[in-house]
Amino acid sequence: MPFFLLFSSFSSAVTIEQLYWEPENPQPGDEITVYAKISGNISQVKYQYCIGEACFPGTMQKNGDVWQFVIPSSDVKEGKIDVNVTAIDGDGNKVYMEKEIEVKKSGSTPGFEMLAAMAAMGIILIKVKSGKRIR
Repeated sequence: MPFFLLFSSFSSAVTIEQLYWEPENPQPGDEITVYAKISGNISQVKYQYCIGEACFPGTMQKNGDVWQFVIPSSDVKEGKIDVNVTAIDGDGNKVYMEKEIEVKKSGSTPGFEMLAAMAAMGIILIKVKSGKRIR
């Protein structure tokens, strides 16, 4: 009988199997949905995300086979967002997982180097059209 009790306590242990988010590569102003795949005898799942020194705690909601919460678009700025998910079992035991979300602007804006190259091409084009020799 004691063996059975020992075995059942291990089978109900909480495990956070995966923590991921969508969009996978968020940009400033995106709403980010964070998902956690958790197994075991779960009584509650809490989260906290931090942007710099500001931290925002809450309780995740179960949606099918995953738990989830949303980081609102107003909080998503360029930089890093630290995410911590804590799963709590029926006995109050806790397990947690931390991840870092990197928020970057898209690479479509030309940099200073591109501006300088375009200016140089413009000067060359003007000289060629005016018939002046380029030395």
